[in-house]
Amino acid sequence: MHALSKRPEPTPASDTDTRVVRFDDADFGEVLAAIHSDTAREILLSVRSKPLTASEIADRVDTSVQNASYHLTKLADAGLVEVCDNVYSEKGCEMKCYRAVDTALLLTTE
Repeated sequence: MHALSKRPEPTPASDTDTRVVRFDDADFGEVLAAIHSDTAREILLSVRSKPLTASEIADRVDTSVQNASYHLTKLADAGLVEVCDNVYSEKGCEMKCYRAVDTALLLTTE
């Protein structure tokens, strides 16, 4: 059985953590696709202040773990969330902890 790992501390926010994505950037479409749904945006907001597992996120945003995992994959592919640690459940199952990469996101056509 694995020992429970300590969760990472939340990263303090700063004014320099704003990510600017311009309309003509290659990843603009991927970012938009990742945050197109209410659920995806709720998931992104839920991991801004504290790292959470997919099951914890699912509970917070009232969705299934499978749906949360789907959105987490899209958010990670767009560079909006990242895996920050692995923790173990009481049953010894390894789970990824996710956190938001940026504290602010600016989408612009300029």
